[in-house]
Amino acid sequence: MTAQALVALPTTYGSIKRVYNALERYRKILITAHTRPDGDATGSSVAIARLLQAHGWEPTVALSPIGMGPPKFLLEYAHCIAPTNVKAKDYDAVLVLDCGGRERIPEGPLRDAVDKLPVICIDHHVVAQKKPFDIARWIVTTASSTGELIYQFAKRFKWEIDLHTAEALWVAIVTDTGRYAYSCTKPSTLKAGADLLACGIDAAAINDRLFLYASEGAVLLKRKAYDSLTTWFRGKVALICLTARDFKRAGVAKSEIEDAIDIPRSIPTAKISLFFYETKDKPGITRLSIRTRGDDSRYSSASIASHFGGGGHLRAAGCDLQMPPKQAIEHVKAYLAEILDA
Repeated sequence: MTAQALVALPTTYGSIKRVYNALERYRKILITAHTRPDGDATGSSVAIARLLQAHGWEPTVALSPIGMGPPKFLLEYAHCIAPTNVKAKDYDAVLVLDCGGRERIPEGPLRDAVDKLPVICIDHHVVAQKKPFDIARWIVTTASSTGELIYQFAKRFKWEIDLHTAEALWVAIVTDTGRYAYSCTKPSTLKAGADLLACGIDAAAINDRLFLYASEGAVLLKRKAYDSLTTWFRGKVALICLTARDFKRAGVAKSEIEDAIDIPRSIPTAKISLFFYETKDKPGITRLSIRTRGDDSRYSSASIASHFGGGGHLRAAGCDLQMPPKQAIEHVKAYLAEILDA
């Protein structure tokens, strides 16, 4: 799919009312998000679970805490189970958040439940699939985060946001906006943040927990990432790379260095920033995080990721390459040489 085709896609699918009406038909709701849940996936799931429970539903959150990193503290705020413990017969429907397609649901009992039960979806990812896996959806691709959509959902139906729910929404929004620094931050995003602050959350303490505190291993791993920094095509592309061996030696998970992509992004000439990494649990498979800037119509993060079977947003996306990092780097470089006419 070309960058132009992605840009031409609609920005809103379904509606908030359709999602609410669908939820009204069920009571026992299984809530989940994409594999390797980040702050937005975790915060959104916990927040909507708390909101639904306060209004008569029986929600259960199914997210894996393994490798989740700092947002994991939110799992204490809702009834949560491991995806491997899901039994479809225990639920009436599934609410999928922050997930662009069925293939991003963890394999096993959780995906089986998604296949068997009615699925409702709230998301902000670019929608490319012709056959969505949901019966009702509210997808706004211009939203900063799924967390901002959950905040709007609560406001639309005049549901009170208590302290723990506000903390979960803060984590969701602040992580996906890069502390309100990314281009996805809109006036509505800042308004949501201001309202969450008014709920009494300790934003400074949460932000320190999310972005400042790090283990010695994580700091040393970032140094390794800095050492790998490389630029291509007269500085238009900047990249870093970490191998499974690097993660194993450091004794940390990728979730502990989520901001490593900011290393190549710090190069001012870089229109495309790349982070290649191979995790210790999946050696031989390279994950690629992509960030782009500028108005060049030849590329976007989503279009680059889509070319390699992934997806995401206009300026932030990712994909998996079924090859080790060295081979993956050359594979992606060859493609970028074509679209950049390098």
